[in-house]
Amino acid sequence: MNRLQVISRQFTAVSEKSDVGASLSQLLVHDNADLRRAIFEFLKDDIYTPNYDLSLAEFRELTLQRIIKFASQNFFSVRDYMNDPRKFMAALECLSYVDFSMGIKSGVHFTLCGGSICRLGTQKHHDALLDKIDTLALLGSYCMTELGHGTNVFGIETRADYDARARQFIISTPSNTASKYWIGGAGQHAKVSVVFAQLYVGGKYEGVNAFVVRLRDDAGKIMPGVRIHDIGHKMGLNGIDNGQVWFDNVRVPRDGLLDRYGTIDDNDNYVSPIESVSKRFGAMIGGLTTGRVLIAQGCIDAMKMGLTIAIRYSADRPQFGDTRIMDYLTHQRDLLPALAETYALHIAMGDLKTLIDKASSDTNKDVHIMSCGLKAAASWSAIDTLHKCREACGGMGFHSLNKIPELIKDSHITSTFEGSNPALMQQVAKSVMEGTNATERIMISSMMLDKTGINAFNVLEMLRQRRALLAKEAVSFQGTSTAITLLLNKLGWAHVEHMCMQSLVSKAKMVDGELKQTLLEVATLYGTSVVEKHAAFFLMNGMLDRNGVVLVSQCIDGICNKWGSNGALPALSLCDAFGIPDHLIRAPIAFDWRQM
Repeated sequence: MNRLQVISRQFTAVSEKSDVGASLSQLLVHDNADLRRAIFEFLKDDIYTPNYDLSLAEFRELTLQRIIKFASQNFFSVRDYMNDPRKFMAALECLSYVDFSMGIKSGVHFTLCGGSICRLGTQKHHDALLDKIDTLALLGSYCMTELGHGTNVFGIETRADYDARARQFIISTPSNTASKYWIGGAGQHAKVSVVFAQLYVGGKYEGVNAFVVRLRDDAGKIMPGVRIHDIGHKMGLNGIDNGQVWFDNVRVPRDGLLDRYGTIDDNDNYVSPIESVSKRFGAMIGGLTTGRVLIAQGCIDAMKMGLTIAIRYSADRPQFGDTRIMDYLTHQRDLLPALAETYALHIAMGDLKTLIDKASSDTNKDVHIMSCGLKAAASWSAIDTLHKCREACGGMGFHSLNKIPELIKDSHITSTFEGSNPALMQQVAKSVMEGTNATERIMISSMMLDKTGINAFNVLEMLRQRRALLAKEAVSFQGTSTAITLLLNKLGWAHVEHMCMQSLVSKAKMVDGELKQTLLEVATLYGTSVVEKHAAFFLMNGMLDRNGVVLVSQCIDGICNKWGSNGALPALSLCDAFGIPDHLIRAPIAFDWRQM
């Protein structure tokens, strides 16, 4: 029996005396526990076993076959996008544990393409298309991003002109910068796409609208007027066939317009319940929220996976005699604050999903802002955390069999797609600024922390005050619109960090006993790590003195040492509570590194 198995048995013995581990695990399951278990069990199928020796073509084909097999089980329907969004998201979230390419390709098909047809289309679109989306008879893509327009979707160049005589739309690509770029699924497999274009009806501009356009026929042959270039090999996500698409006066039937927010009436006039072009555009891209939620959760789940592998290995790997590498404070400092941050982000995601349930519409501003902030924070944090996990495992962390390198490669793009992170953080910051009075005096209470003063509630207040001060500074800013972007990024982060801390503390208030203390300790480690990261800000604003900074660092060291030393049982139990089945972890070093 190796040391990790001994530790695991010790943890099991502890768990039998206390239900804290089980309670924590239940608390972390946001919803649809039975569905998640059923999908995890199904993912034991051999087709989902990792294979790192595939060519680009073989990897794409495997990814496609994995999705086809998953879809055949009918765990959910694309109609759940509207009817049961929590079920829809839960099913897709499970796939990233297998492989990010599978998760993202499924997300493009079901969420971006299918979900857009659900929410932007009307009954005629649902009847004609959704069953074929469910069965993958119409594999879908999403043509929004252009070579010359990424973040600025409102400025896309692709054009749609309505031909009243033929009652058709003519989709055209007026320049190479208007070509649709990075289109997931378009390079090889997609037969249909939701295409965003600037609409003109009778010569009048009607803003950005969405159309269902066939890219390939049922046999897979590219349609007349459509030109596609396969983008090829990428840094990561190579199971996805990204493509570049041009439209040469492609004719689309009148019913090809997804017309929930704007339609062509019997007199060939464009009519919409939303008169403003800009507001109509906002409603049309509101569906990106679900994609952002799935990406944010996928990044958090990648952090869980990486940390579980790295902490298991570190708890068992000796260095210089009997000392385990997790016993070193430097090692603890790399992994354990990141573990606390993962908890904070995950619990905040649960609050976001609850907010989505309560929202009056899918364009609800609070949902939009929270999803923007968490997507940006989770993707940036995943990139940072996974690199720490890789380094924590030494050379073993460089081996693809141990999954961390693949997670690193695949997670990098998450900071860019579904909204560039700096742009998303600016939206978060501007929302905070709208509720800020520039002339209001902010009462700063000096924390001057003593040895009993560092607790989750005090730290929460410090993070609240930081957000308030940065918001006031942003409202009063006198510089250029480009110069303020750095400040807005800081304010966006401050808002998300306070929000995550608030979620942790609020969750702790809802439970009792040992579970409450565990969550408060997680919150304290998360919050003090944030304070330490921004120590210069707190010093400059009189919220900490030198001794306070030292005490914050000592608090972090103390919790890290408690979690990471003597077998790292607390850290292992926190990882175990994530509930990731062993057949999805798979990394050899997470079980017995001696057998590599």
